[in-house]
Amino acid sequence: MKRRAALALALCLTTIVGFFIVGYGMQIGFFGGGSGPGDAVAQADPTATPTQPPAAAPSEPQVIEEYVYRDVFVSNSDEGAASGGSASAAGAGAAPEPAAKAAPATPENPPAPTATTAPQPTPQAAPKSVEFTGGVTAVSGSTFTVDSRLGRLTVTLAPDASVHGGSIEVGATVKVHGYQTADGDVVAQEVEVGGDD
Repeated sequence: MKRRAALALALCLTTIVGFFIVGYGMQIGFFGGGSGPGDAVAQADPTATPTQPPAAAPSEPQVIEEYVYRDVFVSNSDEGAASGGSASAAGAGAAPEPAAKAAPATPENPPAPTATTAPQPTPQAAPKSVEFTGGVTAVSGSTFTVDSRLGRLTVTLAPDASVHGGSIEVGATVKVHGYQTADGDVVAQEVEVGGDD
């Protein structure tokens, strides 16, 4: 009998403590029954308007339209000690000047573009007129190589070039009139086969 009474008493105490824990947990929002201290205020004053949750952050990023820069004068304590008390007193009396406020960059006032210089094309050197005589050492189509006093030159016949005195072949002496390109090759406008200096 004592055992049953002890079990019944333990069951009652457990039920009471359980209800107390659940009720307190719901009041503080542990079980989702309340929102914490705000519920206590709402129960004390039922006419009070419920508090709104804080506004969510805006979905669009905010644009900072203005920057303010300030120059702050900071005196060096070593300089003040070296120059004496009069300099430090003069420095203490002078207030730092505020920096000039820069105009903000807005759609109506876009930032000024920096001036950039466009790369200047390198001037092409005008073709240099040449005239030389030499021996033909190689021939390939309309191009041939000539050993002359100017050195070994590669000569290409211009479309309207005229050739006099025979055909251009290895071993022939030629006198070439034409112009020299920037890469050193020669374009022949007239070739005299068997020509002398």
